[in-house]
Amino acid sequence: MRKYDKQLLEQIRAKEHVEMIGGVPVLMKPVPDDERKHVLDPRLLEVIRMKQKMFAQRSQNGYRLSQERYRPDKVTEDLCEVQIEVEEQLIDIQHDHKIDVYLYRRQDDQGPLPVLIYFHGGGMTAGDMRLFANQMRLIAELAHAAVVFPEYRLAPECPYPASIEDAWGTVQWVVEHAELLNVDLERLMVAGDSAGGALTNACLLKDETGVIKKAFEIYPAVDSTDYHKQLRYTWSYDAYPIVEDQRKEAYSRIDRIKNSIGVSEAESLYLQGKTCYENPLVSVIYAPAERLAKFPPLVIVSAEYDYLRVGSDYFVSVLQGVGVNVKSVRYCGCDHGFLDMLGTIVQSEDLCHLIAGDGQVIFSQGRASRPFFHHFLLRIKCSPFKLSIMQRKAGVCDNGSRAARQNF
Repeated sequence: MRKYDKQLLEQIRAKEHVEMIGGVPVLMKPVPDDERKHVLDPRLLEVIRMKQKMFAQRSQNGYRLSQERYRPDKVTEDLCEVQIEVEEQLIDIQHDHKIDVYLYRRQDDQGPLPVLIYFHGGGMTAGDMRLFANQMRLIAELAHAAVVFPEYRLAPECPYPASIEDAWGTVQWVVEHAELLNVDLERLMVAGDSAGGALTNACLLKDETGVIKKAFEIYPAVDSTDYHKQLRYTWSYDAYPIVEDQRKEAYSRIDRIKNSIGVSEAESLYLQGKTCYENPLVSVIYAPAERLAKFPPLVIVSAEYDYLRVGSDYFVSVLQGVGVNVKSVRYCGCDHGFLDMLGTIVQSEDLCHLIAGDGQVIFSQGRASRPFFHHFLLRIKCSPFKLSIMQRKAGVCDNGSRAARQNF
């Protein structure tokens, strides 16, 4: 059950537009029902004020990992309109250990299906299927794809490189069992949010043979170093203009991530002194340019009021500079973690549509494709003003061409 009018989805798509930011084209997704710039989404603002009270009570007791792992405030809604099959499997990783993997697909789909491997966020220390099940179900429905969701090992019980081993091991498992899973490896995409975005990049770095055809990163953690010591780009509150009466709420969300950055490698629950933050598998911006140039086409989504946005914007410019087919999307008025609020925040549902490629012209076949800016222009031509809901689901643009379904 949505806690907002579904028409807000149409309003987001009607208002979206392309802006050139730092020489990079960015698809901007404005707040649907507020004409002002640099404001928090009103539904998110309500949630933030509720969370401020909750975190104020928690801060009196100090940091507790158990509180990060148990988040009763993160409640999602099931927005699916068809039956989704959910299967749990225990898979072998490197003949060393096993992890749980959840498989989602529509009951009415026939294969071989596109396959999406999704890595959840949570700072490598938290997150599980319960927080993301409804998002995975909706993506499977919209994309007509098989969605694979691994529950990788978490720190501090299993520090670096455990989560990376499990993420890459899941990709290898899907490749080895493609026929049994009835999936099409030519349409294999990896995706993830926050720490899951870091795992997505780690998999891209490990993929020497190009089995991953596309990637989708949602407010990814591309740089875990202390921003005070960062010389490649500059982080500042100046990057986050906000109307004055919402500054306190916006900065509280930025600071929650910002204040977790800067602990030493030895103090890090994830690294525990086993490697440094400049390791490309931890902070992908330190990867050699020649390796980044081999990345497949990818989409990077940011939130306007997210501490990680400045770093991810820099990463987009780096990828563009080495010739990678990269698209940048920014959700205005949102903060880090808005995907967690499916059914409460309309942007979360819109993002599921974006991941699935429903009515979007964002994925292209193969590496030798037209620039993403061309797809931006197509995206505008295929706007909701000109498309009926049925046309968008079929992936039919106003010129009659089909795009979305085949381009997942």
